[in-house]
Amino acid sequence: MATFTEPVTFRDKVGPSLSRLFANKNEMIGQSGLVNALHSSDLTYQGGSFDGITITVYLTGSFALGGVCDIPRVEAQINLTAATAAGARDAAVIVNGRPLAEALSLK
Repeated sequence: MATFTEPVTFRDKVGPSLSRLFANKNEMIGQSGLVNALHSSDLTYQGGSFDGITITVYLTGSFALGGVCDIPRVEAQINLTAATAAGARDAAVIVNGRPLAEALSLK
């Protein structure tokens, strides 16, 4: 389920969209009943590139997960925000030089 904010216009939509996502420190997303699995994480958008199909996003920072159930939530929140903002089919997210799935691994 998508949530919405007031209208904001940007030339680069990916950076501002992810920055807004990371800036939201509320555990719940408005009155939607949805959980913001990123509320305790400290992430910063560093840049990205788009090849017409996949948006590749580079982030730095750290995750503060509430448990293993937050992993798919975080993946979905970041990947879908980046892909939607770029108009891309797919998103590849790199965190501190590592793929998102590896960065989220609890191993």
